Parts: sequence; structure tokens; C-alpha cells
Amino acid sequence: MADDIKVIAEVPSFTVTLMVRRYDPEVSEEVKWVDYDVTVYGTDRVLDALHKIKWEIDGSLTFRRSCAHGVCGSDAMRINGRNRLACKTLIKDLDITQPIYVEPIKGLPVEKDLVVNMEPFYKAYRDINPFLVASDKPEKERLQS
Repeated sequence: MADDIKVIAEVPSFTVTLMVRRYDPEVSEEVKWVDYDVTVYGTDRVLDALHKIKWEIDGSLTFRRSCAHGVCGSDAMRINGRNRLACKTLIKDLDITQPIYVEPIKGLPVEKDLVVNMEPFYKAYRDINPFLVASDKPEKERLQS
């Protein structure tokens, strides 16, 4: 039965170098760049490469991720100097002939590796009150689109 299965197309693999900005305040106050050679596929995203590093190369690498579909924004980081979501950034869309630089987003305190403290952001969000507050109680449900 397995002989009846035809491979439609193989996705080629290739090796990329990720330069990851590492910081662990429990070990040292020093920030360092560590390079990882990772075998990836043309359909992989930066988040997939980070998972391979964490699961297969260096389990101490720390980063946030949640939905992996570009909805939650928890895997926001700087990739090659631009703010991006790791789950939405295809590796094949980057210049793979050069190292891919991955670092935490700027403007927030770094807790460890690619994880930043989001509390200043959430405080600012709460302070601006980004929603409408009704002055009266509605008689019926207010429909929104």
C-alpha cells in the first residue's frame, strides 16, 4: 500500500545561520550574540527555526510564542533590524546568504534573551483608555460590526 503513495513535491531543506542576541541576568549582565546553524525548509518561518534551536540545539534559549498564526503578537521581535512577528516571517523571504539577526523588540526592558517586560506597554494602554465608555445604560443591545 505504501508503494501506491506518490510524492507530489519535496520541499528542499537548506542551512541558515541565525545570530541571536542572548541575555541572561542570572548568569551575567553581558549581552552577547550567539550564532546557530539551523537546517530549515522553504516553508519554515523564523519561529520554526527558533523552535529547532530550543528543542535540538540549546534548550536555554528563551522567547515568547502563543498562537503561531500572527494574531496574538506574542512573538514580536526584531528580525534583521525590523520589527516583525517570528510566526509570520518566512525564512525564504530573508537574505539567507547572510546571517539572520534576531533580537528583542526595542523600547521595553529585556527580561531574558528575546523576552521583554510588556508591563510598560500594558500600563500605557490602560492609561489611554482605548475604548468608548457609554454614559447611559442602553435599552437594548448595541450592535457593532
